[in-house]
Amino acid sequence: MAGRILGIVGGTGPESTIDYYRSIIATWRRRRPDGSFPRVIVDSVDGGRVIGHLQAGEYEAVGRAFGEALEELAAAGCGRALIASNAGHLAAEHIAPPSRIGLIHIVDETRAVAVAAGHRRLGIIGARFVMQSSLFRDRFDPVGIEIVTPGREEQDTVHGIYFGELVEGVIRDESRERLVAVITSMRDRDDIDGVILGGTELALILTEPTCAGLPILNTVQIHVDAAVDWLLGP
Repeated sequence: MAGRILGIVGGTGPESTIDYYRSIIATWRRRRPDGSFPRVIVDSVDGGRVIGHLQAGEYEAVGRAFGEALEELAAAGCGRALIASNAGHLAAEHIAPPSRIGLIHIVDETRAVAVAAGHRRLGIIGARFVMQSSLFRDRFDPVGIEIVTPGREEQDTVHGIYFGELVEGVIRDESRERLVAVITSMRDRDDIDGVILGGTELALILTEPTCAGLPILNTVQIHVDAAVDWLLGP
């Protein structure tokens, strides 16, 4: 409905937050080509501080930062909100005070898409602390989908590109080739049937629907689709 307002907790990092907004507008235009635009409010947290807390496993501190942003979004009239970060969802259970508005959870929405597509064994790439966490595994195991992580050296490659380049807005063809090589190795070694982009900045460099012949689960677009469903819903 026109009166619905979507909130976005952004800033972790800024490049993917911009991509979220662009994707919401593009998705809205495809689904409602009448010249209208959705109502969206972005509350950008201090990404550097939040990422530091995430890397250190200090989820309570992240939860407080997100809780403050969500309180501000609720006060501004938002009825639902997104945390524009896969890694940020590591702290979703630690948000304080508890959110007064419903959160659209990136992992739950990705799981629904994976189930609908019939996936059974998915690779994941992203920040090292996401790949090494149980964030996706805890939600995918109960529906019979196995989550497979890259090897340690491959994780180092992905993590280095992620924070050394993508978070800073740097996109390099040679880095894309290195990411494709990691996915190709996982395909051949681990018999995966798709790949989850478990870091929102990865959607800036791996933009095609497939990679190394495997379906890509773009968590940003999945998250955005769910948000636009709500914005347009009854």
